[in-house]
Amino acid sequence: MGRAETNGASADDQRLLEAFRLTRPVAVQWTVVSAIGLVLCASFFGAMYTLLTGTSLHPITVTVGTPLEMAVTLAAVTVLVGVVVVVHELIHGACMARYGARTEYGVGVAYFVLPYAYARSEGASYTRNQMLTVLLAPLAAISTIGLLALVITDSSLVLVALAANAAGSIGDCWMAALLLQYTSSVRVAKLPDGRAGFGVYGSPAARTIRPESASAVAAFLYGSVGTFGAIVVVLFSAVLGSLAFGTGNLVIGDPDRLWFLLRHDLHRDGFGATVEVGIPLVFALSSLGGLVAVAGALGRRWLERS
Repeated sequence: MGRAETNGASADDQRLLEAFRLTRPVAVQWTVVSAIGLVLCASFFGAMYTLLTGTSLHPITVTVGTPLEMAVTLAAVTVLVGVVVVVHELIHGACMARYGARTEYGVGVAYFVLPYAYARSEGASYTRNQMLTVLLAPLAAISTIGLLALVITDSSLVLVALAANAAGSIGDCWMAALLLQYTSSVRVAKLPDGRAGFGVYGSPAARTIRPESASAVAAFLYGSVGTFGAIVVVLFSAVLGSLAFGTGNLVIGDPDRLWFLLRHDLHRDGFGATVEVGIPLVFALSSLGGLVAVAGALGRRWLERS
């Protein structure tokens, strides 16, 4: 959804420790993770709603209305997400302005893969903590206000907006995770060659996380998100298969046990369905997938060294 960019002047007396560019592989990875993250974030905010109110948003009821009703709903979701995107970028820009930068706004499509909006600063450099504020302020502010609105309104549209904002913040979180590998002494500015992206400048001693540890964390995230995506695809395929070759009703696991995974019940009038997902099992399986990915990464590194 949003991406904070910087085109400021680099510190010539400091070493370039790391360069970040939005390459095609990164654009593809952000697109996939954002798509999967939309479902994951909706589940997270649903769980937060349950924690704060004591009531659950589950089961989810999907009702098929008239074409006009569906068009109105789609338009409402589109407008709401558009408003969230604008607010997201304005918060980026306000933080940049707070640190003395001039901000430009725009939209683009990275490598014909990843559509994005951006707030970009010209002639500015930032400390690590300033850049972290710029990157994470929209996610923190919109999530906090949106969660309060969700509790008050009990609206599925607010849940969609919250999930869209969080999923669209994947790029911001990605860059923040990169910066957190360094101490607060580093600065963030444009790359020496002037190309799009940013560089991290400072002393080599400023890196606080060993590359091996960072690789293990990355492997866990890739493995858990990939496993979550695979579960979503399998469950969606199972529902489609049941609709095509069965009754459309489907239960996977025991709804009264921890190993419950999915329940899909068609309404008797044929104009909707009820869907309930076993969130604890989904998260447990996703975490297991992350641990398997870490074990695989460590095993490959051991074989390479051997």
